[in-house]
Amino acid sequence: MKAIRAHEWCGPRDLVIDEIDQPQPGPNQILIRVNSAGLNFPDLLIISGKYQYKPALPFSPGFEVAGTVEKIGPDVKKFVTGQSVVAQVAVGGFAEYAIADESNAHAKPDGMSDDEAAAFPLVYQTSYFGLAYRGALQKDETVLVHSAAGGVGLSAIQIARALGAGKIIGTVGSDDKKPLVRDHGADVVVNYQTEDFVAVVKQETDGRGADVIYDPVGGEIGERSTKCIAFEGRLVIIGFTSGKFSNFVSNHVLVKNYSVIGLHWGAYRNKSEKIEQGWNELRALYEKGSLKPVIGGRFHMEQVADAMEFLASRQAVGKVVLHW
Repeated sequence: MKAIRAHEWCGPRDLVIDEIDQPQPGPNQILIRVNSAGLNFPDLLIISGKYQYKPALPFSPGFEVAGTVEKIGPDVKKFVTGQSVVAQVAVGGFAEYAIADESNAHAKPDGMSDDEAAAFPLVYQTSYFGLAYRGALQKDETVLVHSAAGGVGLSAIQIARALGAGKIIGTVGSDDKKPLVRDHGADVVVNYQTEDFVAVVKQETDGRGADVIYDPVGGEIGERSTKCIAFEGRLVIIGFTSGKFSNFVSNHVLVKNYSVIGLHWGAYRNKSEKIEQGWNELRALYEKGSLKPVIGGRFHMEQVADAMEFLASRQAVGKVVLHW
């Protein structure tokens, strides 16, 4: 089978298309014929050796796939061959076949395309955990979502609206992204390149600030966010797409009575019951029509370098997916 692999810590242009043996599912595992795979910012980090987890070389990146069950391993009870599924994998999604643990796979919802399914698990789980669990979002609270036109950002906007948030404010890097973010649930959209999002948040909340701030960007954006956070607000750190960490002043955290909260969704893999609960709630919201993955780019798997560079350029909106 074909697989996109990193033989060393590298950039997108150094990935190799290899012909390798098809993997075989072990106990409680399924083999999936991959139709679509989601591309995420962590894929760029993991091939360069900058991710929290470093797999043994060579390896195929790719954390989420959609396709059909080709084989089932011993003790698998949830699936049968030929079934349409969506799954999260540790690595290995950018290949013609991928192995997934039964606990990390789900039947694809009716009416969901393979591209939508591949774009769904990671960003929607991340945003749901970030807002509902870590951010403890309450009905009618104000939410500020940074990088709101990206896959994670749009999922956060949709989920915040579905959970009953009051005012939702999104930040984007260009004016042409504003209509998309409004269409998916934001009340106010700010171009952080030309507008001061701190001033806008204060104006829109009569000086109170945002109750929950959802930050996948980090760096200066995270630091400036503390200037428009409400009393007892929660700043949820999702990642650092800016490539820079945020430095928070501890006495400011104390004086303003706000919380800085981290979310590494992968750490919840040892709490499978919580992940299953999150999936069931997200599935219900999708079937209700409250959630809709946005596909902002579609590339053939052998164009993975182009896809990664497109994602890194910040031109992409929504999720970028790969297909064979």
